[in-house]
Amino acid sequence: MAMEDKASSETVRTYRYCSVQLNAFSLMLLTTLSGFCGGIAWALILFLVDGLGMVTLERFDNPLVNFIGFPLLAALGSALFSLVGYPLYNWVCKNLRGQRLMGIFHDPHN
Repeated sequence: MAMEDKASSETVRTYRYCSVQLNAFSLMLLTTLSGFCGGIAWALILFLVDGLGMVTLERFDNPLVNFIGFPLLAALGSALFSLVGYPLYNWVCKNLRGQRLMGIFHDPHN
């Protein structure tokens, strides 16, 4: 009972703004995920426009290869460019005191 009383008496703090700076690994994971999702989107777009007859694909005419290759190549390219660009990202974040994010953020100690 004591734990429940303590938890209910604490004030839950939320914030609208947060400043963060990702480390190299986190930035690489985030951009890799973005690249992977972008690759799936492009493969889906090509599949749809080819299926509707809007374009005739000669080079990317195999949908299975597109749905496997585009996400993997985009994820690899995104990861590479995030690691190459990390020193610039780090410098910009240090000068701006981090990236400013908007949303609902909770105090991690709640």
